[in-house]
Amino acid sequence: MRFISPALHGFIDYAAAIALIVAPFLVLPGNAPLAATALSVAAGSALILYSLITDYSISVRKALPFSVHLVIDFVAGVAFVLAPFVLGFEGVTKLYFLVMGAAVILVVLLTNPSAE
Repeated sequence: MRFISPALHGFIDYAAAIALIVAPFLVLPGNAPLAATALSVAAGSALILYSLITDYSISVRKALPFSVHLVIDFVAGVAFVLAPFVLGFEGVTKLYFLVMGAAVILVVLLTNPSAE
């Protein structure tokens, strides 16, 4: 059942972007690879940028179709799930990427693009 509306998805996007930018500094251990922090911050920053131009109610410019936004989200989620295996992240860092990636994929799968 797809129950997340585009408007709610937008709010989730901005919250997730802030989490992706801030969480590595709070959650990842001090010896986490710099690539892990950089990837998370870059993903959060990108999410803010493409959310600001997505065609949903809480953007500043409606240039990016919501369907394309969902594809980008899904690809980003898959990339996060694969990152620990490709980049060799271990422990808490690996778990962080698996959880964040799975959460993004779940939000995409639960989003109803035609709810509004």
